[in-house]
Amino acid sequence: MFEHNLSYISDGETARTNKEAAFKRAENLALYGASHVLELCVGPSLEAFDAAYGSYGIQVTGNDIDARWKALYPHGRWLIGDAMEQDYSKFDSIVFAPPLSRGCTGKREDSLQIESVKPNYYRFLSKILGQKYDGNVVLVLPGRVFATKQDRMQFYRLIHMIALNGFNFEIAELKCGRRKIRKYVDLYLRRCKNV
Repeated sequence: MFEHNLSYISDGETARTNKEAAFKRAENLALYGASHVLELCVGPSLEAFDAAYGSYGIQVTGNDIDARWKALYPHGRWLIGDAMEQDYSKFDSIVFAPPLSRGCTGKREDSLQIESVKPNYYRFLSKILGQKYDGNVVLVLPGRVFATKQDRMQFYRLIHMIALNGFNFEIAELKCGRRKIRKYVDLYLRRCKNV
């Protein structure tokens, strides 16, 4: 069963990953030794990630359930299909970046809370655990994760589950623009060596 949060608006208006954030994520993964990254649910942002990761010598493959993005950027490496059905074993790093706003608008007022995001973080982590994947994993969370008490509670539940399942994690707030507004909160996960 697919878990969708597909864009219902035009290609030109659909949210795209901020280029500054793409380069920061690429820099962070380069520090983790990444060489081949799978960007899940990448949508129209693969072109920006191609440039960002390429500047660090990292190869990137984009995944999306919607084939229109491959038509929009045919030069990229693509895996079209459900993010939960992909074989992650060919990649040393996986970035799970599901749509973080209603209708993929990217607008602050449409921002989703962690437990409202689809595809779901918990289901993705279950898949990683089931495959015994031991590479780098990045969960891209909404920038609002610390905004309200309810947001913080959902964040703490998620990191509690991550820790219980044998992952170490680091938090990186990706702030962009002149005013350094928090666009995303990235969780970088690594399986504990003794688990």
